[in-house]
Amino acid sequence: MKISIKSTDLAQYLKTVARVPQRKATDVYGHLLLEVSTAVLSLSAHNGQQQMTLDVPADLFSLTGEGFAVCVPASKFDQVIASLPKGAMVTISFAESKVVIASGRSRFSLATLPAEQFPVMEFTADQSKGELTLPGGTLSTAIHQVGFCAARTDVRTYLNGVLFEFKPGLMTLAASDGLRLGVVDVAVEGQPMQHFILPSACIEDVCQFVGAGDVQIATSGNMARFSRAGGVLHTKLIDGKFPDYRKLVAAAEKGDVARVAREEFAGAMARVALLSEGTVSLVRLAVTADAISIQSVGGNAEDIADDVLPCDYHAEPLEIGFNGSLAGEIVRSLGAQEIDVIFSGAASGTLLRARDLPSHSFVLMPVRL
Repeated sequence: MKISIKSTDLAQYLKTVARVPQRKATDVYGHLLLEVSTAVLSLSAHNGQQQMTLDVPADLFSLTGEGFAVCVPASKFDQVIASLPKGAMVTISFAESKVVIASGRSRFSLATLPAEQFPVMEFTADQSKGELTLPGGTLSTAIHQVGFCAARTDVRTYLNGVLFEFKPGLMTLAASDGLRLGVVDVAVEGQPMQHFILPSACIEDVCQFVGAGDVQIATSGNMARFSRAGGVLHTKLIDGKFPDYRKLVAAAEKGDVARVAREEFAGAMARVALLSEGTVSLVRLAVTADAISIQSVGGNAEDIADDVLPCDYHAEPLEIGFNGSLAGEIVRSLGAQEIDVIFSGAASGTLLRARDLPSHSFVLMPVRL
């Protein structure tokens, strides 16, 4: 029982699926399931919260003898394949509870676990609570556009992920860590489906998994499934009710608009933050009719950074404090030459939005200086 495949071909698939297993686990959650037949080589991983399966097409490998199924240590297997010369032919054989990897003069023997120990995470078509198909690139881009706003270890568990909300013809993604909120609307085809919160820990896995082709999203209770040609990813979902983000955005939209050049604003924030010492990078904005002055806060009294950029603002002058790092991330994420910064007062959320992209909204909460 032996398969032959190029190291680069196998490494390409391992790059994605090997993200899932638990790094230090010695049980099945630290293993990959290899299932080999004449038609397909399947690589599966499970960490207790997610399960991913990728199929390597039959034209990329050859099988000698009968197929087999076995669990191999994920980290060791991935590192061994990555260490081999690019394009080298690799043979993987299974016998007597061991997997042997050979390439040229190199030979590696790994202990295995029975395939029967690998858990199964799935749901059937009749258990599905809704399905939606869209381009994988569209989904990946939308997740990245708001995913950085999601909390990771907040005690409010419903913030530790990205909300997927559906209406006829529209999918909305929202994420917040309590200090900022990101919202993006994506036009889709199909009927509304079950809302869900995708865990933060799964964001990058989904984005790397979906690829450029079509991807189907399906849900069933506390589980979501992302399917594409040659692969499927299941993940458990976060329980809880996401905050009413639309109410927060609507309130912020009523503020006063300052129009600025995005790159100038991002550059000024980054420069000023260099002298804002401490665990949190604080900056003070003084907004007037034709300029925004940005000043460092919290550093050495003798070390002060001050930058000024032009703006178009028609309201009373305003001073407000922000976490400079969070503000900078939002500004850089807005892919437009000009952005609108909508101030609702020194104690209320500020809305940032690209002029020509109203489907993307970010609300940044002020800080007390």
